[in-house]
Amino acid sequence: MPFEGRWHLLALCACLSAWAAAGNQPAVPLLLLIAYGLYLIFGGHYSLFAAFAALFLIIGTDVFFFQTNRTILSERQSDFEGTMEGSPFFDGNQLSFMLKTSSGEVVKTFVKLPSEEVKNKLSRSLRPGVICRLSGQLERPRAPSNFHAFDNRRYLALHHVYWELKANGPPICRDRSVSPADHLKRFRQDQINQINALFSPSSAEMINALVFGDDSGFDPELADAYRLFGLVHLLVVSGMHVTVIFGCLFFAARRLGMVREHIVILFLLLVPVYVIMTGAEPSIVRSGLTTCLFLASDLLKKRRLRTTDVISGACLIMIAWDPNVVFDLGFQLSFATTFAILIIGSQVIEKYRSPLIRIGALSMISELAAFPIVIFSFYQLSLISFFLSIFFVPFLTFVILPLSASAYLFSILFPSSAGFMSFVIDLFLTPPHQALLFLYRHPVLQLNYGSMSPWLLSTAVLIIYAILLIWERSSKSWTLPLLIFPFLLIYGIVVFYDWINPYGSVTFLDVGQGDSILIRLPHRQGNILIDSGGSLPYFQKSWEKRKKPFEVGRDVVLHELRAMGIGSLDAVVMTHSDFDHVGGMGSIIGQMPIKKIVISPYFNPDQTDIKLFRQAVGIGTKIDELKSGDRLIIGNSVFYVLSPLGRSNSNDNSLVLQTMLGGKSWVFTGDLGTDGERRLLAQYPSIRADVLKLGHHGSRNSSSENWLSQLNPSIAIVSAGKNNRYGHPHQDVLDRLQVHHTEVLRTDRSGALQFLFSKSRVVRIRTAAIQK
Repeated sequence: MPFEGRWHLLALCACLSAWAAAGNQPAVPLLLLIAYGLYLIFGGHYSLFAAFAALFLIIGTDVFFFQTNRTILSERQSDFEGTMEGSPFFDGNQLSFMLKTSSGEVVKTFVKLPSEEVKNKLSRSLRPGVICRLSGQLERPRAPSNFHAFDNRRYLALHHVYWELKANGPPICRDRSVSPADHLKRFRQDQINQINALFSPSSAEMINALVFGDDSGFDPELADAYRLFGLVHLLVVSGMHVTVIFGCLFFAARRLGMVREHIVILFLLLVPVYVIMTGAEPSIVRSGLTTCLFLASDLLKKRRLRTTDVISGACLIMIAWDPNVVFDLGFQLSFATTFAILIIGSQVIEKYRSPLIRIGALSMISELAAFPIVIFSFYQLSLISFFLSIFFVPFLTFVILPLSASAYLFSILFPSSAGFMSFVIDLFLTPPHQALLFLYRHPVLQLNYGSMSPWLLSTAVLIIYAILLIWERSSKSWTLPLLIFPFLLIYGIVVFYDWINPYGSVTFLDVGQGDSILIRLPHRQGNILIDSGGSLPYFQKSWEKRKKPFEVGRDVVLHELRAMGIGSLDAVVMTHSDFDHVGGMGSIIGQMPIKKIVISPYFNPDQTDIKLFRQAVGIGTKIDELKSGDRLIIGNSVFYVLSPLGRSNSNDNSLVLQTMLGGKSWVFTGDLGTDGERRLLAQYPSIRADVLKLGHHGSRNSSSENWLSQLNPSIAIVSAGKNNRYGHPHQDVLDRLQVHHTEVLRTDRSGALQFLFSKSRVVRIRTAAIQK
């Protein structure tokens, strides 16, 4: 076979070519391709170089001429008819699905359900392949408005989806004759619904995930715990599932007297069916293609192929089908960990005799291979995950997976057995899941790497490669702890860089109609969070509630803190008790160590706030009360408390802070109104501000003429929600700022705002820039 033992190099070339052609940063893959191409030429590997060049040209042509992002729809269009692609997803009072329009373009469709009756009716009638008519408005997917937010617009574009359709009402659908693939998708949907109906929720979520690859019903907090501890791949149908299931089927078929060739032919037909029935995610597609290639080789009586060559062939086929698959997280993790285990796994077997140590070594090798990908996406790693893997990998693979498959099969033959099987599965699962959630809610040994630069990620890859090389060439069994060293070394590099970094930053997060400001001091002196935003709660019936509703504290503030590499907060200033300023604290306390929480004596907490304060004190956080005249000292920076001067209304009770950062005077006002401004000016008549955070989101009840005249800011910051119902910031405030020649920066227009400063000046201002 040509290039035997070197197909992985061609697969790597295909990945780099797709990255260079379709990615946002083509320089890195292009440099790698050029460097390796030169190595092949000067090394005399001309045939391999020719294959490299051909792959690059083919994939580049495919991307530029066939995969180019284009749409033929117009936002003026309001009436649509098309085919439902895949299964509909019901989440509270929202229905979403992919609609393939009559023009062939796919749009992501959202329907707000008017009643529980309509929801139940649609859940029974909507199936993959039905033809639906509906009207609504086409909108471009919103671009991220915070620096590290998930880019939903790019994600959908990589799947050739460029519009979101906000429907005016429920769709009117009719059935039609469907393809075999749609029949399999319908069968999958029916079985998932049947499992949900027969089994307990905790059992059903696990059976659906392990048997049908559907994790949509999985408990969100438990799923986050699996992700944090690096165990989420165990909930995805992958090569291990294919091996276990088809291994059992092969054993049973041989026992029944079937000829080997007939079994191979049968499996060649069944594997694609299984791939479609389990959702056809990249990890299961890889497993299915690999299995089919091995089966085809066996059927054609060819000599046994190298496993790395077969998996590389699967990689090439997937990229040829859709080059954008290289940006899929499942694709990256699946191939990275599989190659690592295949290449190094034999060394584990040779070095260690204990099955437990072998599992631990393989788990750490998988973690090392996945580390750059995981950190790029999730920013953090828990050292406990190594020990949890030793238990959860065999537990879920050899106990829960067979139990889940058996429970499903028994439920088909004997539906009444579902209750007993639920009891058995829950009996096994409940204690480990409770332990997992406890560790998730009480994080220990958790390293926050943050959003690492391309150069630091490249350094991490080189360190991991060097350590694995040293470990592989060593014959000593005691070198196993060496595999943990890269995680600690890379974290040490991140911490060291923060210590020597002379720049700090002030970031005004986009939390919608609320406030949240993060101040990072130079040289790792401290991190201060002023307010945490908050999504205002409103009453919903039980059927209307989403499984994981958007929560600004968790989904914006905590996410951005982790992305910035912040592992703890030196102070959290809760300016006043309004929910749009402190409602996000519930998601931060307990997940991020906080040294002290600062409030005013007039904070006026409600029962929720009191509960949070008790929780914070219970885990070692101090609660400090500060008022006008007090100081908050963090590192070398001093924050002067200007207000409140005394008890007033909620907004004028706001803590107002003044400090010097980057040679500029900054004033943070909370929701201070005109009355509070007047009292503050009387107390501090000489106050000035270079950068002013406008009070109360720029409402007409703040930022008075006297206030602006006295402070005379060169920059004013407005933290407000896009298209908010209050009309913030009000035009009269903007007019006053214009008269004073003050530059206005708004989170509702520019997304998050960040000021990078040194000891003596503001170096740069950047925005997350919401795209229209």
